[in-house]
Amino acid sequence: MRIRGFIVIATTASVLFFGAASYAGWWPFGKSESTYKQDLELTEIDWGDLIPEDFVQPENPFETMSSDEIDKLLDGSDESNAILEKLEKEFNYAPVVDELHGKRVKIAAYITPLDFDGQTRLSEFLLVPYVGACMHTPPPPANQVVHAVPYETIEIDSPYDPVWAIGRIRAETVTSDLAESGYRLDVEEILPYTRPE
Repeated sequence: MRIRGFIVIATTASVLFFGAASYAGWWPFGKSESTYKQDLELTEIDWGDLIPEDFVQPENPFETMSSDEIDKLLDGSDESNAILEKLEKEFNYAPVVDELHGKRVKIAAYITPLDFDGQTRLSEFLLVPYVGACMHTPPPPANQVVHAVPYETIEIDSPYDPVWAIGRIRAETVTSDLAESGYRLDVEEILPYTRPE
């Protein structure tokens, strides 16, 4: 009986302690997602902010090429394969900005679904700086790709429409079937893009 009484008292004390600590806000597991949102200031960033200041990003030829030029580069010939291999090596070295890790950010982006089956409800996806990246062209450098995971599944109308993505960013490499990303975003919200005033 003494052992049973001790277990009951210890359990009750533990519940009261952790409940009070959580309510008081100093126990970390008592913080809700909304509390974290209030604690972190929202910083608007652009894609240039994801590149270290002292790093010269290799030029992305796909941003200035016509669709005919892209088709020729992706024709599977030995010449085009050699060019693509060289570009891939350059893009694989793409350092990130570690100081961004853990910040709550807002960034304008395009969504690239990780599945091309016409799905519009997404539980994870890529954020990229220009339309069609990873779908119609090889992926941008890793520090220009953000692997996004929303707290709740989101629905999109079209991957061709720009959006505002809001959430906590992490300097973390994630590899998917489509691209290697240098960042991960825990997405709070996806909003239609509106031009800043």
